[in-house]
Amino acid sequence: MKNNYLYALFMIIGLLLIYLIADNVFFPVSTSYNTGEESIIKYEDNILYVNYSKLNDFLGNVNDYLYYSDDLENIYNDIVDKYYKDKKAKMYDEKNYKVLELKYDKEEAESLFKNYIKVNDDVTVKVVFKNDEQIKNIDIDAIDLKLNRDEVIRKRMVRLAQQQVGNTGETYWEWYGFDHRVEWCCVFVSWLANQNGVLKTDIPKFIWVKKGVDYFKSKNELKFPNEYTPRAGDIIFFDWNNNLVIDHVGIVEKVEGNYVYSIEGNVGKVNVQRRKSKLNSYYIYAYGVPDYSN
Repeated sequence: MKNNYLYALFMIIGLLLIYLIADNVFFPVSTSYNTGEESIIKYEDNILYVNYSKLNDFLGNVNDYLYYSDDLENIYNDIVDKYYKDKKAKMYDEKNYKVLELKYDKEEAESLFKNYIKVNDDVTVKVVFKNDEQIKNIDIDAIDLKLNRDEVIRKRMVRLAQQQVGNTGETYWEWYGFDHRVEWCCVFVSWLANQNGVLKTDIPKFIWVKKGVDYFKSKNELKFPNEYTPRAGDIIFFDWNNNLVIDHVGIVEKVEGNYVYSIEGNVGKVNVQRRKSKLNSYYIYAYGVPDYSN
């Protein structure tokens, strides 16, 4: 079945080219095809650019011809799975839209495109997703998560933490299982992890700060300030008195210049707040650096 999916996607791209050729478009080494203001397809320097909206429209016309039984999303998921394992697929932001990039070696490219383009080397296909309405049949977030899991989870953790600034602790300690107030800085970090599906896999469920430190140390994911520059989504541990008694924890929001910005629960024993610290502050003990990519 997987081979059928791959064949279907190959056929889709190939048929798209046939379709454009039938519209009196010829593809030499460098060319483009435009309708209105947007480029539908362009082949230049061994890169084939496809505007997804045109591909999506085209699929409606060729669906009966292809006779594939699964939907487009599953075909894309399958091709992404295969190419991700071979490190040949990636998704990234390009200005205000997403790009799914697939790499075909020269042999694959010749078998797919030799009748339509002059293949000189390996070919990179860039499928451009510009309009949310036009791509509603594809779960872009799911593909992005699959290809860029560490980056996506870090962004989601930080975004959720930002949304909590100003909140008091009831939501978090009640989620943990308490019916009364507790010191909840660790609880807050655990809650963030749970909401993003990484609790107990990348971040522990913990109420004592030392337990969090020990967890990251056991996974060789504890980094000290003199050896590491933190990233958004890392966990930051504080030792206020610089006496190796770890007192507090939060999540790194960002690093700008010589400062690290963190979002922490139970600040002043009251609420979630944002804090700004110098990277070389004596009271920053260490960072937990989860590997969100697995």
